[in-house]
Amino acid sequence: MVYLYITIAVVILFFGYGAWTRKSIYKQVDQLEEWKMDIMNRPITDEIAKVKGLTMSGETEQKFETWRKEWDGVVDVVLPDIEEDLFDVEELANKYRFKKAREKNKLIEERLMEVEDQLKEMLGDINVLVQSAEQNRTEIGDIKKQYQDLKKHFSTHRSSFGKATDLIEKRIEGIYEKFSLFDEATKSGNYIQAREVLVLINEEIEKESTVMDSIPKYLVQLQTNIPSELKNLYFGLKDMEEAGFNLEHFSFEKDIEVIKETSTALISSVHKLELEGMEEKIAELNGKVDTIYESLETEAVCKQKVQMYLDQIADKFIQTDEKIEELNEDAQLVQQSYRVAEEDLKNHQKINKQLKELTTQLSVIEDATINNTQSFTTLQTMVEDFNSNYENLEAALEASRLALDTLRKDELKAKETLIELKFKLLEGKRIVQKSNIPGLPSYINSELGEGEEKLLAAIQKLEEIPLDMTGVIHIVEQAAIAVNNVYTLIEETVEKSQLAEKLIQYGNRYRRKSEATSIQLSEAEMAFRSFYYDDAIELASTAIQKYEPNILDKLSEKEEKTTVSV
Repeated sequence: MVYLYITIAVVILFFGYGAWTRKSIYKQVDQLEEWKMDIMNRPITDEIAKVKGLTMSGETEQKFETWRKEWDGVVDVVLPDIEEDLFDVEELANKYRFKKAREKNKLIEERLMEVEDQLKEMLGDINVLVQSAEQNRTEIGDIKKQYQDLKKHFSTHRSSFGKATDLIEKRIEGIYEKFSLFDEATKSGNYIQAREVLVLINEEIEKESTVMDSIPKYLVQLQTNIPSELKNLYFGLKDMEEAGFNLEHFSFEKDIEVIKETSTALISSVHKLELEGMEEKIAELNGKVDTIYESLETEAVCKQKVQMYLDQIADKFIQTDEKIEELNEDAQLVQQSYRVAEEDLKNHQKINKQLKELTTQLSVIEDATINNTQSFTTLQTMVEDFNSNYENLEAALEASRLALDTLRKDELKAKETLIELKFKLLEGKRIVQKSNIPGLPSYINSELGEGEEKLLAAIQKLEEIPLDMTGVIHIVEQAAIAVNNVYTLIEETVEKSQLAEKLIQYGNRYRRKSEATSIQLSEAEMAFRSFYYDDAIELASTAIQKYEPNILDKLSEKEEKTTVSV
């Protein structure tokens, strides 16, 4: 029973699938049938008939017959064959030969696409032919008028074309001959060929129009403007040479000859109608002319600058020479009292060497200017180089002058520093005497002795002749460190001594509290009298802190109040 149900289900599925597939194939057949009918009903015959309005001969007649036969073949053969193929597809579908039916549908679709492409190409060719004929009819009048205008322009301006006149005339005649080719092609029904000829005629008219507009401008530039500029340049060169300018270092005359030769060659090219890049070539020639003018203007400006600078530098150079002489004299005097650093001596020698070199350099510039042996452009460069070296010399001179002045200032400053240190050392001793402390620890006495020795050594160093300021500055710095250090130690020691004394005096009130306290205070007093003030402070404060933990803060506050009230 189960197998029966399964068999029935399979049969139902098979017939259901078959019905659905047949319906799908029929739908494709209907679509292809509509496509076929759409092609058959198109007004292709009317499109082909448009050609009948043209001259039916030659190319047009051949194309007309070809298109008519192609369309007849589509209608009479291709489309009926497709109709039969569509019937075959339906029969295959009815026989459940679905795969074969689909394949045949695919082939029919491809065949219809081929027909579409064939018709598209045919209609395109028809359109090109018809449009070519129409454009030829509408444009031939305008182009003939353009030709007449071109010919009239040539006749009117014939004299402005120079030796190119005959060649232009031949080219104009060549354009005229092409009109005959156009007429022959049109009468023969070769409208596309006639179109190509007409387009060519239009291009050549435009080309010749451009040529006739350009040639007079080129010839005016090459035959009139540039030669006139070269003539002006030539006379300008002579005038400048007579005015004292040395132009031998330039290649102006050679450049002018090159421009003339190039200009002549370009004129020949214009007469041969070889005009490609002509505008750029003429612009390049004008650029070369402008460059020569600019060079001459630069030379004139440089002359003014050189002469003006030479007038200005004369007095300044004399003053600089005097300053260097004064520096040398001062340096000799300073060397008698000071030991001048080797580097400073070399700088003085370098300055004198620079002065000699600049004197020579200035002489060369002046000689070249007077005897006109160099161009002023070159002299301007030499002047700029001289000016740069001169500024370096002045900077070096100022630095050396400052070094000498600094040397003397350092001597005065060192003397002032030693006086201050001497007073500071005496002040430190006065503080000790005034404080009535038992004495100073041995290491402070040692530091004090060292400070006195370094101070004395600095004083003796400052009295040496010649004076070595580098050594003086170094030893004064060492003396300052030693004196300042011992002065600070004295101040700190006096403060510690006073604090220890106050602690011991304050702690005497607690001597009877305990024997240990009394012993500690006695030890503190012994340390105080032995100059061990740090130990005295430690022992006394430890003894008192049993009874007054903040004794150090208390004494400090009391000291501050006493200081404020004073």
